[in-house]
Amino acid sequence: MKPFGIVILTCAAFVAADTEVARLAKQLQDEKTERRLEAANELADLGPDAKEAVPALTAALKGDKEAKVRAYAAFALKKMGSEAKEAVPALIDALKDKDEEVRSVAADALGQLGEDAKSAVPALADGLKDPDSGPHAAQALARIGPDPKDVLPALVAALQDTAVRPYAAQTLGKLGAPALPALTKALDDKDDDVRVNAVLALRLVGSEAAPAIAGALKNDKESEVRLNAAMVLGKLGADAKSAVPVLIDALKDKSGEVRQQAAQALGLMGPAAKEAVLALKEATKDPLEEVAASAVDALKRIQPDK
Repeated sequence: MKPFGIVILTCAAFVAADTEVARLAKQLQDEKTERRLEAANELADLGPDAKEAVPALTAALKGDKEAKVRAYAAFALKKMGSEAKEAVPALIDALKDKDEEVRSVAADALGQLGEDAKSAVPALADGLKDPDSGPHAAQALARIGPDPKDVLPALVAALQDTAVRPYAAQTLGKLGAPALPALTKALDDKDDDVRVNAVLALRLVGSEAAPAIAGALKNDKESEVRLNAAMVLGKLGADAKSAVPVLIDALKDKSGEVRQQAAQALGLMGPAAKEAVLALKEATKDPLEEVAASAVDALKRIQPDK
């Protein structure tokens, strides 16, 4: 009889949960704002188990007069993941909400849905123009994985917005090889920060981006760009061995930080950077202790048996 009793208790628990969800869904229509907020918050805590409340949450997102309730409704939908895919049209509309928080959380919810929110790509691309919710739109696009041709122009344009720029650059990088021409072009932007973010994004593209990153290390007038370029080449490791000659030249950069980072990058490439041995031996005499120490460490990594 014991297993039968367990089944009865389990079924009773499901009934109780469904009843609670129904109660909270109804509470979303309460005349008191705090009660509606409480309901949305509790439904968010239940996550996918509260999927039956998706229509009620969608209605709250679309029609509640209080922005805070609309934002909480969007957040609850986000917590439900794929169970909230029927709310995609309402979430797309919410990207135009007059309240910044609602727009941002709606974008987050769409991102959480991943491929189920493909229809939101045009609206999210347009949302990149919003300095408040634009970062959220960029992150959502990265999670959805759109066709590059549908978002490249908007993401490149977003590089000019200081608030959205880092997120747009990261999303461009995640698009991979199709974004390489756009990011390479961004390395010529007059804004130093755009170039830094382009370099960081190129790391996500992978080894195909090594020549462009090496070009930034060799030619950029701004030390911060060169510093980040050397760092990214190091993170690519042996896959960026084509950049070894440029890194060797960077061991004599006027910036001590760049010289140190170049030495570290060569070390991270290991034996693939063997042609840098002579230059690194010279760098062990660098007047900056940090550079000399990094050169010594790099030599140990490149020639582990010596």
